[in-house]
Amino acid sequence: MNSKGNISSISSDGKRARVLLRDKNVLTAEIPIADHIINLAINDRVTVMFFSNSLADGIIIARW
Repeated sequence: MNSKGNISSISSDGKRARVLLRDKNVLTAEIPIADHIINLAINDRVTVMFFSNSLADGIIIARW
């Protein structure tokens, strides 16, 4: 499942972030950011791919 959202917070090493999913109005756990995405900032719009129903089991795959 893919969802759209906005970056809520970014880890100090810049490799993980939390995303506010706009369609569900929920906040993910801190999830990894794909290696090809650089320089994310708070409120950037992103796409998250989930591997299960868990909000902790996903990866940020695109910024748009």
